[in-house]
Amino acid sequence: MLSFSQLSELTGAILEPSNVQGCIAKCATLAFATENDASFCLDESAYGTARTTKAIAVFVPKNFSGWAGEAKVLARVENPYKAIIECAKVLNKKDFTQGSIHPSAQISPNAFVLGSVGANSVVGAFCSVPMGTSVGENCVLHSGVNLYPNVVIENGTILHSGVVVGSRGFGFYEDENGEQIEVPHFGGAIIGENCEIGPNSVIAAGFLEPTRLGNGCKLDSFVQIGHNCIVGNNAVFCSQSGLAGSVIAEDNITLAGGAQVAGHLTLGKGCIIAAKAGVTKSVKPGARVAGFPAVPIEEWRRKTICR
Repeated sequence: MLSFSQLSELTGAILEPSNVQGCIAKCATLAFATENDASFCLDESAYGTARTTKAIAVFVPKNFSGWAGEAKVLARVENPYKAIIECAKVLNKKDFTQGSIHPSAQISPNAFVLGSVGANSVVGAFCSVPMGTSVGENCVLHSGVNLYPNVVIENGTILHSGVVVGSRGFGFYEDENGEQIEVPHFGGAIIGENCEIGPNSVIAAGFLEPTRLGNGCKLDSFVQIGHNCIVGNNAVFCSQSGLAGSVIAEDNITLAGGAQVAGHLTLGKGCIIAAKAGVTKSVKPGARVAGFPAVPIEEWRRKTICR
């Protein structure tokens, strides 16, 4: 817990109002923050989730204007991203429990598990269980799988050789000297039940909340799921497709081979992204898109025929 005075001392924030009382339990993104959380807004004015957040305190730029949801406190700072990271290092650092493997899980001797695994697991000589990680019932981890701390693999999921789950997301911020500083990722990752993840695919840890993959998802080889993504049930990712950070992908989506999606977009339920497409805008439920930048597939076909 941090008091508001400690928050100000830690980050150099100017608090509005300055005499507020209370404590902050943890850090969270605007959409997931509760009345005990601190969050952050990088924009100079409030819109979208900044207007609806339930966070008790929001770090904002010094020239921020507007109202931030139900926040009791605006914490004005030079760099809101840096400020939330400093707070998260204190509030979101977890004391992980011992990892566990379910006895029924089958773990290759050459898999590297840094978390917990479920019952009936077969653990090889080179397999350690990372703190805070769990592997569920009837999971299969093939040779060369790497699970980082704070990863949950739910029942019946299969991870093929070279899969990495929970590695640090690709995030940096620029400090006052212009240097690129790595952003720590505290959220870990959760993989749902009965998923199958192909060789050399990577699912990065979330920044403040976990990256999530729903039940029944099927990933081919060399698939990238970026940090903070939330993927629904029964998604299909063909080889070399991927999501940049903070994408919301609803149930039953399909990404064909080599399709790529830019960050902070939403893929509606049942949409299909054609092979090699580059998605730069959110896609409506049931839509089929192709090309770069991706457009409705009928439009793409007309343009292709006319060339």
